[in-house]
Amino acid sequence: MNFKSTITAISLALLAGNTASADMSTISDETNNSIRLAEGFYEDVLVYRNLNNFDKYVGEIYIQHATAYGDGPAELISAVAKELTADPNVEVTLYRTIAEGSYVAIHSVWKTSDGSEYVYVDIWREEDGKLVEHWDHYQQAPAEAANANTMYQGPDADIYSATQDIERNRARAIAVLKTFENPADASAVTDYISDTTYIQHNPLVEDGRDALLGYLDLLAKSDVQLKTDIAKTIAMGDMVLVHSKQTDLNKEGDLGIGYMDIFRFDDNGQIVEHWDIAEAQTGESANDNDVFGYPND
Repeated sequence: MNFKSTITAISLALLAGNTASADMSTISDETNNSIRLAEGFYEDVLVYRNLNNFDKYVGEIYIQHATAYGDGPAELISAVAKELTADPNVEVTLYRTIAEGSYVAIHSVWKTSDGSEYVYVDIWREEDGKLVEHWDHYQQAPAEAANANTMYQGPDADIYSATQDIERNRARAIAVLKTFENPADASAVTDYISDTTYIQHNPLVEDGRDALLGYLDLLAKSDVQLKTDIAKTIAMGDMVLVHSKQTDLNKEGDLGIGYMDIFRFDDNGQIVEHWDIAEAQTGESANDNDVFGYPND
């Protein structure tokens, strides 16, 4: 299986004591440290099953927003141990990391013994050198897709490009998602998504900008009324991750769908690639925390 290494070149350089390449990047030391911590947790605890090292990465105070788990580190280590024991041959693979300050998003795949693939985007918050808060959405990859791309493969974020404007990219990613609130006005899509290269990893949509425009046109003609609430954005290099909640206003009491969208931008600020995770909300949770709630920092 040819997949991305579970630790990026940045992390390898730091672990080896050679920070020359990291110093040339466009990200801050805080972001660099957050990446090293989160990727170290995946590599050490999840990939190599060193559960005894769990406390090296996870704080004594641990706030859980993922609905499947309770608060606290004991709940997390119990859940991790249970999942790895239930399927000892499960493969955990990291494909990309997007971080900004104390927040780190990891795009990964858990491939089970029966060949099923569960695609995750996890968001972690780092504090004082430990992972102290967590959000996620996951989706099982379908057997067939409308395009030839998987839900996870593709490039990692380019942190060495000096041509990227992350605030511009962030605003454009939000504008594209907000188009779903008024699909009759697709100007953000035509303005900010490349008309020559748009690689689509959503399994329900074909490649190319025209396919997305066609879907928006269908929504407009069907009088679909959607509301998109942006919970969090993380921008790094040429990528922006947006965590959002989309609610169907035509459905009374709709609990919404949680989305993790990742957009990749070219040097001209045009979106050229897109991945996403969609998870329908049930209103049930093992903790009392808001799935879409983030600290005011």
